[in-house]
Amino acid sequence: MNVNRLATAAILAFVCFILFVYPDPQGDLYTILRYIVFGLLIVILYQFSTSDNDIYEPEKEKKEEKSSSINRGLDIRENMHDQYEQLLQMVFSVVMAINDKYKASFYMLDGSGSQMKIQSATKEGFKRSIPTDNEVIQTVLLQEKAVLFQQTDVRESWDGLFEEESWRGSECVLGARVLYKNAPIGCILVQTDHFSTIQERDRNLLTSLGRFVSLSMVKLDNIEKLSLDNYFHYQIANLLNSMDIQSEVNGLYEKVRDLCRTFFNYDKLTVSVKQSDGEHYKVVLEDGYSGDVDPEKIYSIKRSIHGRGFRAHETFESSDMNEEFYESGRFEEGDLENHDFKSILTVPVIVHDSVQYSITIEKQTSTRFSDSDKNVLELLALTFGSIVSWQQQYWKMHENAMHDGLTGLLNHKAFINRFMEEINRANRYQHSIVFAILDLDKFKRINDSYGHLYGDYVIREVANIIKEKVRNIDVVGRYGGEEYSILLINTNIEKIVPVAQRIIEGIADFPFAMNNIDVRMTISCGLSEFPRHTDNLKELIAKADEAMYSAKANGGNLVAEFSENESITNESNSNI
Repeated sequence: MNVNRLATAAILAFVCFILFVYPDPQGDLYTILRYIVFGLLIVILYQFSTSDNDIYEPEKEKKEEKSSSINRGLDIRENMHDQYEQLLQMVFSVVMAINDKYKASFYMLDGSGSQMKIQSATKEGFKRSIPTDNEVIQTVLLQEKAVLFQQTDVRESWDGLFEEESWRGSECVLGARVLYKNAPIGCILVQTDHFSTIQERDRNLLTSLGRFVSLSMVKLDNIEKLSLDNYFHYQIANLLNSMDIQSEVNGLYEKVRDLCRTFFNYDKLTVSVKQSDGEHYKVVLEDGYSGDVDPEKIYSIKRSIHGRGFRAHETFESSDMNEEFYESGRFEEGDLENHDFKSILTVPVIVHDSVQYSITIEKQTSTRFSDSDKNVLELLALTFGSIVSWQQQYWKMHENAMHDGLTGLLNHKAFINRFMEEINRANRYQHSIVFAILDLDKFKRINDSYGHLYGDYVIREVANIIKEKVRNIDVVGRYGGEEYSILLINTNIEKIVPVAQRIIEGIADFPFAMNNIDVRMTISCGLSEFPRHTDNLKELIAKADEAMYSAKANGGNLVAEFSENESITNESNSNI
């Protein structure tokens, strides 16, 4: 309430006092005058109260809007922080999946551009700040692929990377750059104690990880920009922000549906995905009118209106499908006659430079979609494609990190993680697991006599033989070097011994022929059973290992079951 209003209220109060409280002269005229003034007073007070509300409420709304805007800004900043933290966790989870002995750190340029500031690290020892003129940092930022540095080659720069001095001379560091809009803004550094532990596959994966982080930085920036725009952009940003990278794609379909319900007036919404043959698509979500799509059926891209988004790679719109495309069907030839749909708007969803999805809205009226509708649906499709691309890149990279680069089997760390999961499941459902460890007999002579190339060939072929001899539900890993490990689910040793025998026979009979080299190989196998022998994972591995060495001690080419007695049950094939 302002000063003028206060003054007016004071005057009205004084008039009321004079007319109704102060003693008045006698006379009918004065009485009439009093009632007239009283009536006017009521009118003035009513107008006064109405005017006050008219003025105050907009001010209140503005204050509430401003408060909401401030709160939204705080929410955005909190969400950005959470997303950034999640990104860092993903980076380190992939590095640890590659090799759990690696020590990793993530650096970003500071405001001056002269220093790299550490954001997070898996272990202590990395410098909090590194000058950008450091030889290692300079090289990493300029190279497209991850770069390997050995401590002995960059002695002067090494001390600038780590807090503690290192004197062994075998340490090395891998570095991969992070870009934003094609400009280097940060890097990932991975350090290990010995250069021999780093494989070429690791360099490739770290390069991919750097590119993934670059893509993610763009994603985070887009969320922030969209969040600060209009209401629809704010909702799109929420879609980006709400999708965890490990989320199922079905959850994304549902969020797209919810947004379309909010912003479009349609009779039917469909989301379609291109099939692997590139010639067909399948409807994975429909909303509104139902009964015109078979969710189990695939449809031809060439022979349907809904397939145009996949064919043209651009937005497609029509306000009279029956007239313009009478020779085609919506999904298949002839179905236009069955349903009274007239208007359609289809937007392609591009993932990794190719159309993988399409989003389509339809009406049963001949109403042309507005330019605003097109822009909004295109923005939604762009966001959809970015999320799918982001998820696919992460999972591909994560899967590669979990698998051995030579054989394609689970690596040691991934196998152990799976082992723990299966033990928990076995405890829950009260079933047994057999653990098998296999080691090639006298393998060192292969590398010494014929070279590592032939040795790698033998390791790959043995992996293939093992995979062929076990069930799909069983888990096979490369335990290390020429060792393999198998988890045989919901079974016991008595049933598995014949399986292990077939593996041994398959390897003994296989002609390992490459480059005019033909060598016969044998393998030894040790078995232990959960929970019969122990319910402890480490002990289960140790007991299978003990059995395997017993098989080797008895000449190799054997299957041995762990026994508490000194004599271990041995099953042999032929002596080779």
